[in-house]
Amino acid sequence: MSDEIELDTDDDFADQQEPVLSEKRQMEVDREARRRLEEKLEQARLKKQIQDYDYDFDLD
Repeated sequence: MSDEIELDTDDDFADQQEPVLSEKRQMEVDREARRRLEEKLEQARLKKQIQDYDYDFDLD
């Protein structure tokens, strides 16, 4: 018995194509991605605004 394991190291995965989504499904995915991006941008904008007014009034 040999301790060596023969692995298939061919790069066949590079030839595989990603699954094709229907146009309607792709539009849904794009819309959801855009919604998430807009939400992140809005959160970043609000955080920046809050930092401008985030004073430390605890003068100990």
